[in-house]
Amino acid sequence: LAMEAAAALFALLTLAILVRHAMHGGVIDTGAMTLAEQSIYTLIAIGAGAILVAIDMRSPSSVLRYGSMAIGVISVGFIVIRHFVVLNPLFTDESTGRIPVFNLLFLAYLLPAVAAGGLALYARDKRPKWYAQMLAVVAAALAFAYATLSVRRLFKGEFIGLWSGLGQLETYTYSALWLVIGVALLSAGVWLKSQVLRIASAALIAIAVLKVFIFDMSELEGVLRALSFIGLGAVLIGIGLFYQRLLTRAAKENG
Repeated sequence: LAMEAAAALFALLTLAILVRHAMHGGVIDTGAMTLAEQSIYTLIAIGAGAILVAIDMRSPSSVLRYGSMAIGVISVGFIVIRHFVVLNPLFTDESTGRIPVFNLLFLAYLLPAVAAGGLALYARDKRPKWYAQMLAVVAAALAFAYATLSVRRLFKGEFIGLWSGLGQLETYTYSALWLVIGVALLSAGVWLKSQVLRIASAALIAIAVLKVFIFDMSELEGVLRALSFIGLGAVLIGIGLFYQRLLTRAAKENG
């Protein structure tokens, strides 16, 4: 068992070294780390966590149990510190690539979101509740970042640095996008019976509504502002009705 776990970890370590070797022209001890490189390491770490969980389920071991959770926590640390802050192209103005879909944002945010979400589902009944919830929140945050930065890229092109400013249409698009993501999180939270996703949904919808009131509507006057208030109210009522419908359907399925 120990040899199997060690072999899996050494294989992943070897893969990480090969990635470093390939991305730095054969020299592994020089060169600043890019977001693309960090993203590959993050995916490797999440994969390692999943492998250790799988091995532990077949041959239970406290070493594998706590080791898998430690790697998961390390993965989350990578994401929070490096993906969201240090290497975020919004702050570094690093090129996101010229290809519309399969670009740096896809590698750095969408793929890790899928990986973290998949691990959260897989570990849901196999690891402590807080661990699966942590991964679920990070997956949701990554998906949110991917969608938001993709909108930014749509308006700004390859370079999305924050200092290039915000257009009015871009600002409105973020509000609409965040409401849509909030509803999607709400649906996922009800479907997966996840309180943490429902809380995240409520928080995101609240942020979107506050943004509309404080920033978006400040640019409007007269009839347009009144219509915007009416439209926002209608949207919130619709979200409330949708939530009630989801709860009713879930209650019928459980009953």
